[in-house]
Amino acid sequence: MEKYIPILKDLIQFESVNDGEEEVARYIADLFKDYDNVETEIIDSYPGRSNVIVKLKGNEKGKIFAFSGHLDVVAPGEGWTHPPFEGVIEGNKMYGRGTCDMKAGVAACLYALLGIIESKKEFDGEIWFIGTVGEEVGMQGALDLVEGGYLNEVDAIITPEPTKRDGENQGIFASKGSIMYAVHSAGKAAHSSMPEIGINAIMALANFIRKVQDAFDAVTADPALQNKNLGSTLNVFSMIEGGVQFNSVPDKAVVKGNIRTVPEFASEEAIALLEKAIEENNRDESRAKLSLELIQVLDPAEASRENDLIDALIESAPDKNVKIKPLIGTCELSRFIHISDDIQLLVYGPGLTQQAHVVDEYIELDEYVDTIRIFKDTALTFLAK
Repeated sequence: MEKYIPILKDLIQFESVNDGEEEVARYIADLFKDYDNVETEIIDSYPGRSNVIVKLKGNEKGKIFAFSGHLDVVAPGEGWTHPPFEGVIEGNKMYGRGTCDMKAGVAACLYALLGIIESKKEFDGEIWFIGTVGEEVGMQGALDLVEGGYLNEVDAIITPEPTKRDGENQGIFASKGSIMYAVHSAGKAAHSSMPEIGINAIMALANFIRKVQDAFDAVTADPALQNKNLGSTLNVFSMIEGGVQFNSVPDKAVVKGNIRTVPEFASEEAIALLEKAIEENNRDESRAKLSLELIQVLDPAEASRENDLIDALIESAPDKNVKIKPLIGTCELSRFIHISDDIQLLVYGPGLTQQAHVVDEYIELDEYVDTIRIFKDTALTFLAK
């Protein structure tokens, strides 16, 4: 076990809280600088925030198998009993921000590649590690790599998010999309004793909220728009603010919401529903004018539930209770699903799902070490199929 601690501990000590991934990316690239059969590439998404791709080449051309993990973490918050960026070990646990989500998963991928190199195991094709920026907020790194064509030739990707829960080591093949949006209302201020000379920004939003929620409720209830794995598209209005004082007609207001989408009523359809309601409101000159701000658009993703990637993982983890399931949340599947029509995708990694983002986050070290073996075997098994 001690052999597999140094990289994990180093990764935890990078305080890459929604920033600073460039240091992590360069550290990862340096791990492979002395190997002739490895190519590395650093790709910037923002200043100081870099993605990294490591490409281990096999003997002959063949399929490309990839691991992809994000290099950022969320803020530690208050109340830790262990320093969040040291990687303190007590018994079978290492504590620190990102131990579970997801630097243990990243370290397991890196040790899997290094293990394959050191074993001199022969294989055809390529094995990649993809390190992305900004997964916790926006998933911009994965988007940049997909839209930039860097991943066009990849055949399969495992993303090592923590997926152990309820006694199962879950493999996630599908996830809902997520649209975070704001609708701004611009009216005209007036004294509340003379509301007729003003235009109430809040009232326009009140009408919009009721109309849009009724429309989304109909979508949610429509059997033809439900997905057998992910359920239904849902809308939640989650924040609202407006006005400045009791005795004034408000000239500004905003409502924010989150739509969780499925492929049958996905991003395009959900955004069109919002836009239609805004257009209808704005035709009435007596109402405050509404405008839509899209803060984040992540598409729903549903990869194949039966493929060589899933078979390779299950074959490589006979000692684990592997269950293939959908995720009602969102992850980088929403970006990678656009690589190609036949891309094979799976989210599987060490760590208890409920440990993500918590105070005193930890990884169980035996589970982490098991994952290194499983990842190494999965990559080689997939390439041999």
